Amino acid sequence: MRLPYIPSQPTFENASDQAFLKRLLKARGANGLSYLDRALLYSPPQARGFLQFFTAVRGKSTLPADAMELGMCRVAALNGAAYEWMHHGPLLKAAGLSDEAVETVRSAPAGTQGSEGQGGLSLRLWKMLRYTDAMTKQVHVPDEIFEGVKSVLNDRQVTELTLVIAGYNAVSRFLVAMDVAELKDVEVGQAKHIDADAGKVVEKSKL
Repeated sequence: MRLPYIPSQPTFENASDQAFLKRLLKARGANGLSYLDRALLYSPPQARGFLQFFTAVRGKSTLPADAMELGMCRVAALNGAAYEWMHHGPLLKAAGLSDEAVETVRSAPAGTQGSEGQGGLSLRLWKMLRYTDAMTKQVHVPDEIFEGVKSVLNDRQVTELTLVIAGYNAVSRFLVAMDVAELKDVEVGQAKHIDADAGKVVEKSKL
């Protein structure tokens, strides 16, 4: 990382920060703090808010798993966030996407207007992928693309997908700018897991 990692067992003078850390360590269990945790903990209050927000985005959503993970993974692919893909690529496959579909999410050119079954994706998922592309690359989403998402999700789910895409754009930009886990030069889909001590890529695989 471009800053030294916060220690894996840090101590904070502020009682509120220390209480938050205790809860976080308990939640992480035997795996301990992640590299992202150890980057965010330079600012414990912001780390706390960050984690609360994404707990809600992921845990309080009515989105189907394939829609949620597609949004996260497509953002990772577009922004070159190998760390983000490393964690969510397997979840995209677990949500029911084929290897071909996962590869399409990773490598289809931004703005691709796919059809039913193309690249292993249903038309429903293509509409969400185009929405993710527009939000990430253009910011301003054409009405036609927004209406496409509305045709396959209800209003609450459109809102939730929009928050997933916006939120994980923030995550990916933080990861890449700070070079969390030293993956800025690793192609998305190549990092499979990271050595817990050194933070280096120890195995590579197309997910």
